[in-house]
Amino acid sequence: MGAAADLFCAAKAAEGASPRTVERYQMILVRAVHRFGEARPVDAIPAAELRAWLLELRSTLSPESIAGCVRGLKAFGNWCAAEEVAAAGGFRGLRRPKVPRRLIAPFSDPELRSLLALADERQRALALVLLDTGLRLSELASLRVGDVRPDGTLHVMGKGAKERIVPIGASARRALVRYLATRTAVAAGDPLFCGRWGRAFSARGIQLAIARLGRRAAVGTRCSPHTFRHTFARGYLVNGGDVFSLQQILGHATLDMVRRYVSLSEADLVARHRAASPADRLVGARG
Repeated sequence: MGAAADLFCAAKAAEGASPRTVERYQMILVRAVHRFGEARPVDAIPAAELRAWLLELRSTLSPESIAGCVRGLKAFGNWCAAEEVAAAGGFRGLRRPKVPRRLIAPFSDPELRSLLALADERQRALALVLLDTGLRLSELASLRVGDVRPDGTLHVMGKGAKERIVPIGASARRALVRYLATRTAVAAGDPLFCGRWGRAFSARGIQLAIARLGRRAAVGTRCSPHTFRHTFARGYLVNGGDVFSLQQILGHATLDMVRRYVSLSEADLVARHRAASPADRLVGARG
């Protein structure tokens, strides 16, 4: 099991999987090796035992994390079979659990204004770029100064090493210019956002900076980069954008993933219904 796990992670890295993806695989398989033993043969681990272990993990992990574990274990099993390392029937036989779809509340406009009013130059640039692009946290953390293109777009390296071009509005660009003006000797290859001593601002560092801003502004909504991603998706559609261009901006392969991000608030639904009510159009609002 231990040797197969190491070979699998090395193979995924060689195939060009992103470092973050390889790291997730390693994390899942380290747990599995710890649970079942490094020397235990892969084919000696049946699906029933794997399922029992996953049930144990439910006491400490969220349903989303459990589903991620299953995806990783199945990918490992499929690779073992394809490479003739082992039949891995137990791993390949796992079924993905259903994950409850929770609606993530987007920021309200007053909350966003409160956040921006209390932000320093770096936090303001972070918040406006997230709000205006819907970038994933890992994508934002990997941006370089040269990824801000003269035509008002960002060159983004997304999941699976897939590149895409993401538009960015004038307000977010101005915030970036002001933030970069606070730094010295900025070069195209430098990180777009820096932490202490000019080092790249890590994904964890960005999370903490956004969370601190949220606490300072006392917003009721969970303040995280992922909330900004939901807020962007909702705002983009409410303001007239279409789902197909939104899919491209967010970097999703299917529209199904886009639907998970989009939840209209009650006020949005009422306004949309008022504008599109079939009954009111037929007999009039006062009829």
